[in-house]
Amino acid sequence: MHGQGGDYKDLVVFLAAAGVIVPLVNRLKISPVLGFLAAGVLLGPDGLGRFAHALPWLSWLTIGDPGQLAQLSELGVAFLLFMIGLELSWERLRAMRRLVFGLGLMQVVVCTAVLACGFLLMGQTLASAVVLGMGLALSSTAVVMPVLAERGRLKGTVGRSTFAILLAQDLSVAPILITVTVLAALAQQGGALDTAVLGRALFTLVPAALGLGLMVLLGRVVLRPMFRSVAKARKVDQGGELFVAASLLVVVGAGLAAQASGL
Repeated sequence: MHGQGGDYKDLVVFLAAAGVIVPLVNRLKISPVLGFLAAGVLLGPDGLGRFAHALPWLSWLTIGDPGQLAQLSELGVAFLLFMIGLELSWERLRAMRRLVFGLGLMQVVVCTAVLACGFLLMGQTLASAVVLGMGLALSSTAVVMPVLAERGRLKGTVGRSTFAILLAQDLSVAPILITVTVLAALAQQGGALDTAVLGRALFTLVPAALGLGLMVLLGRVVLRPMFRSVAKARKVDQGGELFVAASLLVVVGAGLAAQASGL
């Protein structure tokens, strides 16, 4: 990295690729998400980057160390989820509860069952088939939501149904993690349930539960009064910078808290 353009070379390549891709895909009427995925494959270490040793000039045009951009990508996902959250409200979630707990959970359960049966037929063990089925039954909110947003379908029937499924998948993560933990404990004992092993495995989920509860509590006790103060300042045209700073604080703070608690 130091010998191939400095510490910021990969970041410059990333920003330059974004600057080229967005206008290009807009002209071609293609989703920017697909453009970014294609650029990542092309410019990554497994794309053109693998030829950088034979052609040194390629090192200036490719990303040699994806780890340098890992924190930036995590921050981008955090901002995306924050923007999605701004469009939500408790009333809207209550109105969508039938879609979320009906259509959404049905998708997770049915896809998990179908995929697990497929893996069983391919010779996998029951535990492996269930874990693979649960993992492949989930999709990516960070990929799907931008596509719906750019096409203006978030508030339509398709957008509501898709968001309900994605939300149900997000809510299913905690039960899935617990199930995987139980299956792992069973696998370690050859199918026999050892309460000691199971207890140690489940204990690893405690920090995540505590972190989630703490974030919800701080959101009610700290963030609401803080944003009320920011809103009052904006009414007198003095809170523009405060709002940006408060938003950055929430996004970065929530991301750090989630990382620290293992979410």
